[in-house]
Amino acid sequence: MRFRTKTEWFLWAAVGFVFLIYLGVGLLMYFPNGDVSAFYGLAIIWLFLAFFLLWILPKTTHYTFLADHLLCQSVGFKKRIYYETFNKLEPSNGLYAGWKMSTAWNCLILRYNKYDELLISPQDEAAFTELFEAKKAQFAKTN
Repeated sequence: MRFRTKTEWFLWAAVGFVFLIYLGVGLLMYFPNGDVSAFYGLAIIWLFLAFFLLWILPKTTHYTFLADHLLCQSVGFKKRIYYETFNKLEPSNGLYAGWKMSTAWNCLILRYNKYDELLISPQDEAAFTELFEAKKAQFAKTN
């Protein structure tokens, strides 16, 4: 089963923040010289970044439950997490530093192996959590 990523205000806020920085840099370059050509280069870079963050990143990020592993994909990156290594799935609670394949601020932390974590944001969190728990129980190591 394949789950798309959810998007929320976080990507729009990132694009707006970068716009404000580029606007400030452009104004610092404009006032001493009076040349508006600096804005053109910054605008092209900002438009490319906005296109990437708001369209390409959400369209290419998804999570797929396969026969023996969960495949997480984002742009060109792939991460395979085998079901027998699943530990737990919990909501994130603030800033997170680590491997992130999420396009939303409110997301889930997938813990696997002993110390590994991956931040994800499936669109249907309830169905994803239910399938996660089912796969975890099905592939649990019995001692």
